[in-house]
Amino acid sequence: MPNRKHRYRPDFRSLLKEAWTPGDAIQFDAIVSASALVAHADGWVTLEERRKVTERFCALEDLAIFGPDEALEAFDRLINLFDRDPEIARADAESAVAKLRSQPLAARRLVATACGVAAADGGFDEAERDVVLRLCRILNVPPVEFELIATPA
Repeated sequence: MPNRKHRYRPDFRSLLKEAWTPGDAIQFDAIVSASALVAHADGWVTLEERRKVTERFCALEDLAIFGPDEALEAFDRLINLFDRDPEIARADAESAVAKLRSQPLAARRLVATACGVAAADGGFDEAERDVVLRLCRILNVPPVEFELIATPA
């Protein structure tokens, strides 16, 4: 029998389990904060955006690890803070995200999740892209990995 080499294909579910730890408050806060930053990128969250983000939240396997209902409640609280005081909300959210800097796999999953939230409304506009690029800078994640910038020549 010939010796066949098999290419390693990472199992998405095991990557999720490696990246996220159920019950980890730091990871939970970071993923909710990143989602709120992206959703509020244009300065507000309309009812239609909220509906689409809610649908996306329920579909994201990353959030299922933490519990989508708890994530939605935390998301709503943060969006309400954005409505009252956007500067404080942004600072709090970015601070929560920055706590994942020392967890490279979780940081990458967070950026991927933020991209998914950005695409929830059917597009990925410039303001959302800018927020995701900011997340990449905060987490030291190369944006080229998510095709947010062109590959250097």
